[in-house]
Amino acid sequence: MAIVLRLTVDLGNHRVKVVSERIKYSSRDIASHTTLKPRKDGQDTQDELERRDLKEELVERERRHFSSKDKGYGEDRDRRKSGHHLLEGSRREVEDRIVPRSADADDADLDIKSDDDSDEDDDDDDEDDTEALLAELEQIKKERAEEKLRKEREEQEEELKLKEAELIRGNPLLNNPTSTSFNVKRRWDDDVVFKNQARGETKAPKRFINDTIRSDFHRKFLHKYMK
Repeated sequence: MAIVLRLTVDLGNHRVKVVSERIKYSSRDIASHTTLKPRKDGQDTQDELERRDLKEELVERERRHFSSKDKGYGEDRDRRKSGHHLLEGSRREVEDRIVPRSADADDADLDIKSDDDSDEDDDDDDEDDTEALLAELEQIKKERAEEKLRKEREEQEEELKLKEAELIRGNPLLNNPTSTSFNVKRRWDDDVVFKNQARGETKAPKRFINDTIRSDFHRKFLHKYMK
């Protein structure tokens, strides 16, 4: 918000008067949202979330996704459901077969005793089978652990051999010792065209003469241009 004042000065009375006063507002100072926006139907309100079965919706979405990816997913799902029902039915039949249905008490007692004896025998057999299976499982685990250790040891030996080979190749003293020769190598400028061109020329020794007429530069100049 900014207040703009226009001041006038009366020079005779030396007074300052405020002629007009105007107040300006910025657009950012004005309220933009003056009404609330409540949620409408279909925008996941609290009541809608309580009424919805989210688990069923998730299962349905997964079914649609996998059925769109794989056409045989629905058939496998139906097959699993039917297999589950068959297992439940067979389990019930076994339970009905185990439970005695005779109304006679003596027969029931005999059947129960025979069932107890058979159950004990079955338990002993099951215990023996379980012990044998556990022993075999321990043997398999032991063999796998030994095989894993053997493979790790072989890998470590192979890595050590590779490192030694790399070190030998990187050392010039150990790399191909039979091919080394002690001959002196030629210089890079032995075969150049303009080598030793000025070898036969004798250079005059530099000297200092305190006379410009008898100096070497003056003599060369006269010999070149005044000959």
